[in-house]
Amino acid sequence: MKNNNLLIKWLFAFLVLTNIVGCDDDDHPIPNEITLKDSYSIIRSTVLSIKPEVTGYENASYKWYLTETPKGAADSLLNETSELTFIALETGNYKLKLEVTEDDNMESFPVQLVVEKEEKDFSPYISEVIDYLPGVGQFVNELPKYEDGDTKEIMIKKAGEYLVGEAGSLVTLGGFGGYVTFRFDHTVANLPGVRDFRVKGNAFLAAANPRPNAPWGGSCEPGVIRVAYDKNKNNKPDADEWYEIAGSSHEEVTKEPWYDFGVKNGNDMKFIRQFEITYYRPKEEPEQPIDEYIRWEDNQGNSGYKVKNMFHKQSYFPAWIDGDSYTLSGTRLPQNGIDESGMGNYFVCYGFRYGYVDNYPNNHDNSGIDIAWAVDADGKQVHLPGIDFVSVYCGVNQENGWLGECSTEVSGAEDLHLLGKSITTIDR
Repeated sequence: MKNNNLLIKWLFAFLVLTNIVGCDDDDHPIPNEITLKDSYSIIRSTVLSIKPEVTGYENASYKWYLTETPKGAADSLLNETSELTFIALETGNYKLKLEVTEDDNMESFPVQLVVEKEEKDFSPYISEVIDYLPGVGQFVNELPKYEDGDTKEIMIKKAGEYLVGEAGSLVTLGGFGGYVTFRFDHTVANLPGVRDFRVKGNAFLAAANPRPNAPWGGSCEPGVIRVAYDKNKNNKPDADEWYEIAGSSHEEVTKEPWYDFGVKNGNDMKFIRQFEITYYRPKEEPEQPIDEYIRWEDNQGNSGYKVKNMFHKQSYFPAWIDGDSYTLSGTRLPQNGIDESGMGNYFVCYGFRYGYVDNYPNNHDNSGIDIAWAVDADGKQVHLPGIDFVSVYCGVNQENGWLGECSTEVSGAEDLHLLGKSITTIDR
């Protein structure tokens, strides 16, 4: 066995005598060559990228296999490209194999891998909040508390004080588009067949919904999730690294069990990508409840007002924002709030089937998120080895009577794998 620090090179080329003796260099065929290390070591919950140096092989196919784990022999196809991204949670020795096939010739290249434990234990919870900006809402300037002179940077820090670690407190995202962005101190692994993480909210079931045999509903104020894998390892989420988690309404709105109720109620049941809303600062801050409080306009030709209710008298417009308006964007979900009393006193916000924040209680399996649900801007599924960053934004634009606007709340996030929680994913 060669030293692990040496490169293994396999070179096979068909040379004829005329090539060696009498032909110009331009007539020589390009040899097929793969340069690949025979061993690697990584820390668990970090991504290893293996990219062989390939010359020749113009029509080759590639297959990466996992052949051994710390638990014993394995035979699992990992990837069908020359480059492999690998992440593992269990420490110990692994064996990989790259098969390269061109025409009728197949070559096999073994790789040994050691997965080691981190020196300081990774946290399964949020490690840092890196951005925060709520939409207009009744808990804005309260969760977290704004104080005179606070800047955006201070409010981001305050949001972090609420959300970092195990014992999180509620942070409001306000109305549509309001968001919070945070990171873990490790890569949350995308493991097959299970959900990988959850973002906590404060959803709960209605105690006395008058609708017979009603589907899940109560206080469900869904937030849409974006995730990013730090592929270039620059320790920040770049614009081209973000992907959206496709929840149930991303798949098919009409499959929501309350869809027909929403249509009958007159709710706007459209699912809209690249939705934008602009909020306008009120010229005066009213001290009493008012229906036409903060004006908004969207990029669909609609406009309206956010209501100020009797329960929250502070300004609902983020006080640290400069200027008289601001615009937020994202995927807009169908309106899920319905007045089930018919008299304006019992509103139920129904739950989407899966894939959103503040949509099911934190101990419910449907609050778990599978990274495999990530899609690009066109809605096409993408494969990520794991994620380092998460951003959540309020996905609904709706007023619900005395309850006020639909406004997602976030109270933390957790890596389900590091906590030893296994939740089977949904087969879509």
